[in-house]
Amino acid sequence: MRQLTSKEIEALQASGCSADDWKNISVADGFNPDSVSKTSFSGKCQIGSFSGITEINGVPFKRGINNARLHNCVVGNDVVIDGISRYISNYEIADGAILVDNSEIYCNDSTAFGTDTKIAVLNENGGRSIPLSPALTAQLAYFAVMFRDYKIFTERICKYLDDKSKEYLSRPAGSPRGYIGKDSVVMGCKKIANVWIGDNATVKDCSSLENGIIKSSASDPAIITTDVLAQNFILCNGAKVMDGAIIRNTFVGQNTEVGLTFSATDTFFSANCQAFHGESCSLFGGPFTVSHHKSTLLIGAMFSFMNAGSATNQSNHYYRLGPNHEGILQRGSKTASGSYVLWPAVTGVFTLVKGKHGGNLDTRKLPFSYLIEQNSETWIYPGSSMKSCGTMRDINKWKKRDKRKTIDENSDIINFDVMSPFIVAEVAEGFEFLTEKQHHQRRAGVNYHKYGRAKMHSVAVDEGVDLYAMFLSVFAIRLIKSCDSANLKSLYEKAANYEIDKWADIAGAYCSRKKLFNFIDKVANSNDYSDVITSFLSDLKNGYEEEKLMWGLKFILEQRFNGDIDAAVSAEAISDIMNEGETAENTLAKMIATDKEREFSQFMQVGYGLDGNDQIGDFNAVQDKDNVADIPVF
Repeated sequence: MRQLTSKEIEALQASGCSADDWKNISVADGFNPDSVSKTSFSGKCQIGSFSGITEINGVPFKRGINNARLHNCVVGNDVVIDGISRYISNYEIADGAILVDNSEIYCNDSTAFGTDTKIAVLNENGGRSIPLSPALTAQLAYFAVMFRDYKIFTERICKYLDDKSKEYLSRPAGSPRGYIGKDSVVMGCKKIANVWIGDNATVKDCSSLENGIIKSSASDPAIITTDVLAQNFILCNGAKVMDGAIIRNTFVGQNTEVGLTFSATDTFFSANCQAFHGESCSLFGGPFTVSHHKSTLLIGAMFSFMNAGSATNQSNHYYRLGPNHEGILQRGSKTASGSYVLWPAVTGVFTLVKGKHGGNLDTRKLPFSYLIEQNSETWIYPGSSMKSCGTMRDINKWKKRDKRKTIDENSDIINFDVMSPFIVAEVAEGFEFLTEKQHHQRRAGVNYHKYGRAKMHSVAVDEGVDLYAMFLSVFAIRLIKSCDSANLKSLYEKAANYEIDKWADIAGAYCSRKKLFNFIDKVANSNDYSDVITSFLSDLKNGYEEEKLMWGLKFILEQRFNGDIDAAVSAEAISDIMNEGETAENTLAKMIATDKEREFSQFMQVGYGLDGNDQIGDFNAVQDKDNVADIPVF
């Protein structure tokens, strides 16, 4: 950079420019004063060189600075700055950025860009608050939120996130505090205060953005547009916040969309979520948490792979000690229109909630269930969602809908496996529990069973036993098929030394509890806990398949063969597993196909052919039944 020449200063003044001290203005070699007009400078400013034209929606803009006021700014090469009605202060504006028709963009020297904010996730009273950090992932957020009884571990996870924030936001000495990234577009915004804007980001027509970070890159740009109000926020690569959304103390994960006037407060959204029209408060939204309806409230809750029906609601407040209750619908759960759950409560995986439920339920040992309100009571139908084509459609669609363009060490770990040790163990526990209930009903001749404050019909218990047994058979056949048959005995021998343990679903990633608590101890007791965290996350991502194989073989060995390896590898045993598994897969496939056919029954044709045209023909043309693909089992 160099000082302006006297001729350049004269040319700038002739173009309507001014400065409180021209000595504080330096320019790049190749700078042409003709590229700057009607601009006032104050403080120390550095200006790059400009040449050529940039088109915005087909409209040509001359590269350079026009009609603006800059204070303590560094402006890169080939930038377009035009129509700044108030000022830009304390920002570095990187090469190729476009800033047009904005009011005020400023940054305070002391700002932390929102990373000094704590977000009250899950517990609205703040008992599980975590730091807002660009280093947050679903797994790190889960660690920071869920283990408050391990104080040193929690403190160190939060310290790790704080340190990563400072590293991310570090600036060279003497540089402006703020940053607007290379090839980013900032247009039509009223107020941008203390916001870090990454490369290639699009920020357009926003009402007010304060204290935030927009992570973005050329391969996976972030977008925030149209009447958005945001305060204390982070957007990840590929995120979109738009159309009047209001977000406060909120983290928006990769490829997550928030819009259509959705309001989010103290919310963590993992990757691939969608939030439209409704409201969230103290929400831990794991991967693929979806809400599309104006009347839906998600509050004091943890979800993942979840779809909220219209008018879904929860209560986290008993009007005694404040909103201090919380609830969890485990992976794959969904709520029907008008559903309500009183927290605290927790469901098993892939549970459908329909109606209103105030019994503080814990149905973890009854996965794949329907919770149905009947006559103001909760009735449980264990395993029923296994028969649903909707459940199987959900399971098969999520991987296809993972639209993240960059997946690296800073991305959420998302494991789509339904036949995981975590889920298999829940199903096995449910099978044992229902089998005991089945024996009781046969001895006592009862018609229903109590389960906490809920009930189960005896016929539902019988069906649940059958469905869980089929799931376990499908798991067994698929695991054995994944093994090299020639090495099956050696694999069983290796697995025999593996310790069967319950697993955890860490916001989309599976891990054995033994490994998890070893990690917690290491973080709490290690001076180099940062390396421990990095190593564990890498292993969590890359070590799953081998651990699942060992766990699964040990599970089959104990459950079916009482630990007898010779019996397990016998031709008869393998044949039994294959036959049972194939029968279970075929039976489930028929159930799912039957459920799918209900979508094409005569009752679904009501309203078609409304004006005397062919009802069936109209229905088939709309539904395109012949092109509806078969839905695979799990």
